[in-house]
Amino acid sequence: MYILTRYVVTEVLKFFLVTLLGLTLIVTVVMGVKQGLSQGLPPMVMLYVMPYMLPEMLGITIPVSLLLAVSIVYGRMTGTNEVVALKSLGINPMVIVWPVIIFAFLLSLGTIWMQEIAATWCRPSYARVAAESVEEIAYGMLQTNHSIGPPYTPQFSITVKRVDGRNLIQPTITIFRDESHPTTTVRAMEAELRTDRQRHEINIVCRNFDVDIDGKYQFSDPGEWSQSLPIVNPGRNPGVLEHHRDWVAMYEIPEHIAKLKAEVFPLEQKRADLEASGKTLPQADSARLSDLWRLIYRLQTEPYRRLSNGFTCLCFVLIGVPVAMLWRHADVLTNFFVCFVPILAVYYPLLMLSEDLSTSGKLWPISFWMSNTVCIASGILLLRRIVQH
Repeated sequence: MYILTRYVVTEVLKFFLVTLLGLTLIVTVVMGVKQGLSQGLPPMVMLYVMPYMLPEMLGITIPVSLLLAVSIVYGRMTGTNEVVALKSLGINPMVIVWPVIIFAFLLSLGTIWMQEIAATWCRPSYARVAAESVEEIAYGMLQTNHSIGPPYTPQFSITVKRVDGRNLIQPTITIFRDESHPTTTVRAMEAELRTDRQRHEINIVCRNFDVDIDGKYQFSDPGEWSQSLPIVNPGRNPGVLEHHRDWVAMYEIPEHIAKLKAEVFPLEQKRADLEASGKTLPQADSARLSDLWRLIYRLQTEPYRRLSNGFTCLCFVLIGVPVAMLWRHADVLTNFFVCFVPILAVYYPLLMLSEDLSTSGKLWPISFWMSNTVCIASGILLLRRIVQH
């Protein structure tokens, strides 16, 4: 029995690692380039941030790689009548199935852990690097488009005649209003951007300039003028993504829900008071209340979502192994697609449906396990057929 177990696990692990390496490399590069281009990141910055995307990409590639591995191994074993030989010797076929199910269970736990790493370290680190690269992004965009603004630089916009090395020639710079600065428009002969990473600031330095502050105060100076702006990390910036489900650890979720409900309570009370007097809640408050409930529902669903996505490995094995064994075909691609079609036709549509219903509050958060439950139940029924036949 030990020899059989070692043989099956070794074969599955061999194909799994090879597939995982190639698929993860391809997906990480493609997704990294796509996301980097959408944010205007220079090529070197893209290469630097790609490792931060690795745990999230592994959550996608591990289940698919494991499905391909089991479809190859078990399809080959049934195609060459190895399973028939086991049955003829009185050996239960589950002897070669249980080790891989246990392996898939352990991989599922690892995938859940990687989702936690992605939420608490990878995404914030990616956002920090992207935010601190605002100088490189700005120069790259200005050299090609002669202008840059939100969403690449949320605090300011720049248009230039041309870029000469580090000098911006005849720039028009608009610094948008915030709590500490009025809207400021600067027209200069030359300007330069400098990043202070220790202080997390971007410095805009202008020479021979005209300044218009909020349309009320104007002045000119042939000397130098500078303005420092804090580098905004959207991952931990209050009011931006503070309560977004992709940026919090599971142990932090109850605290975030409590904060949101503390903001919901007065708005609900205000709505009840207004309805009692025949009035309606103002549109701005009503929209804010809807946004708060949407965030609450998504946070309540998040633990179930991460557990469900993590146990995709186990679901894929429970479907892939019996389908490959019942199909009895040794061709690799045929086995994989025969295993993947039921998953594509049933698992992913159910997953999208359960996410929509649970995150909108129409069903309980645990309904996110709808697709996993169907896969696990179907896999158990198929495995029973293998044992009986």
